[in-house]
Amino acid sequence: MPVRKLKKSYISCVGYFKSYKNDRQQAFDSILEREWFLYFEFDKNVASYAEQPYHMYYQLNGVKTRYTPDILVTYRDGSQKLFEVKYQDEIDSDEDLQHKLFILKNEVPKQKHHPFDVLTDVILDTIYMKNCAFLYKYAFLQENQELSDKVETAINNYDTSISVNSLLEDITTNQQEQLMIMPYVWKKVFDNPTLIDMNEKITKLSKINLGAINE
Repeated sequence: MPVRKLKKSYISCVGYFKSYKNDRQQAFDSILEREWFLYFEFDKNVASYAEQPYHMYYQLNGVKTRYTPDILVTYRDGSQKLFEVKYQDEIDSDEDLQHKLFILKNEVPKQKHHPFDVLTDVILDTIYMKNCAFLYKYAFLQENQELSDKVETAINNYDTSISVNSLLEDITTNQQEQLMIMPYVWKKVFDNPTLIDMNEKITKLSKINLGAINE
């Protein structure tokens, strides 16, 4: 749980992000933090992540200053890394902030024995992230084993790539049934994003990579 109580302000967007990977609600205090939570959900190297894990104190311009890292990421190899989340424009326009981050990049690893870096918005405005947001809508889809099995059976019937639309047509030509089944196609892709090209906009014409179904 975060060690700092989040407070609303005119520059903040306080809320909670339901994490599939961590199986709990994650508190965020900016839209950018929420976007990075989403990013970590799809990073296969990330085992878990925690918001505002602990406080530390350091010297900033001769003054004892408290600092709380925004995110602690634990990777599947057991390593951990701490992150501060800031908009790039905010960094570029604020020399005091630049100085603070410079100090923290040295002080955090010294005190906490973890690498430290700054996450910005620069790489997030991408098709990949839009696809992540789309697929995440199906992360908590209510389980229906019958429909899930229909999707997997249909996929396994092919030895070449097939579009999502063609896959649905193969399962049933009834449009109402297709509408019921389609969420379970997207849930299958959420569970295994290598099934699809995440760097191309996901549509019903997107190709499913059948070689990835059992990865």
